[in-house]
Amino acid sequence: MYNARYVRGAQLIAVHSCVVCGGALGSPRRGVVTPFLAQRIWRRSAFPIELESCTDCGFAFFNPRLEPSEEALLYQGYPGEEYQQSRQSFEPWYSDALNASIGAPEAWQHRIRLLRKLFHDRLKLDGRTFGNVLDVGGDRGELIADLVPASRRFVYEISGVPPVAGVESLHSLEECRRYRFDLIVTSNVLEHVGAPRELIGQIASIATPGTLVFNEAPLESVADWRSRVKRAAQFGWLAARRPSVALRLVGPGMFNLMHEHVNYFSERSLNRLMEVGGFQVLDSGSYVVSTGVLGLEMVWNLAQMPSREG
Repeated sequence: MYNARYVRGAQLIAVHSCVVCGGALGSPRRGVVTPFLAQRIWRRSAFPIELESCTDCGFAFFNPRLEPSEEALLYQGYPGEEYQQSRQSFEPWYSDALNASIGAPEAWQHRIRLLRKLFHDRLKLDGRTFGNVLDVGGDRGELIADLVPASRRFVYEISGVPPVAGVESLHSLEECRRYRFDLIVTSNVLEHVGAPRELIGQIASIATPGTLVFNEAPLESVADWRSRVKRAAQFGWLAARRPSVALRLVGPGMFNLMHEHVNYFSERSLNRLMEVGGFQVLDSGSYVVSTGVLGLEMVWNLAQMPSREG
């Protein structure tokens, strides 16, 4: 399924079938790796890439894929001062204020309120007692600290950042396997990883019969009108402030930009990912985080590791 190939000096992993369900791929569209991404990972200028879509589950993704070591280079030091300044040098709109707003307390509490309502109204998880809860790729564990307080909370995070109070850090799958988890969470993780099926496989190796897994990811498309409006506005800003950087993007696929998000999930493809991973999907849907012209919507599902008897 995976073949290493060089793309003008950058070694990436090319795939020939869907990385979620293994289905056939349709005709690819031209895309471009953003200057920031190309420089931060490979120390080179922007270069072409392909945008694929699965004909079976509808999952869309950039191809070739990032390797884990390349993902680590992208997020090294995120969201610190060096990361912000490096990114702003290529993307003038990515100011210190914008970087800080991503984890602003007001925005965070708004999202927690939405998730608590979802857990209560749709999933019936609000108030449920959990023994051990694990947040995979959860940075400092803020989400489960606020969302699932009546439990022993862990975060599996390889970056080494210290967790918030009340959350314990785990740094390897071997450490995770020492515990039995009632609930495992991935939030804003799956859209970033080059091998989402492998990540779900790792979660399956941690889970035990009855373990619940809650996933959420942005419900977006690189080619929908919201993304096109956003990219057009950013390109205009870039052309005015960083014309030499803007010139590197001009050409076919210039609005199909590969940035931090390398995967684009729908409810169908997110559910299929869990089914292929051996889980039973119990419920799924979407919720709106912010409204407006460029509002943000999230897709989610709740799955369970079935018993060995089926």
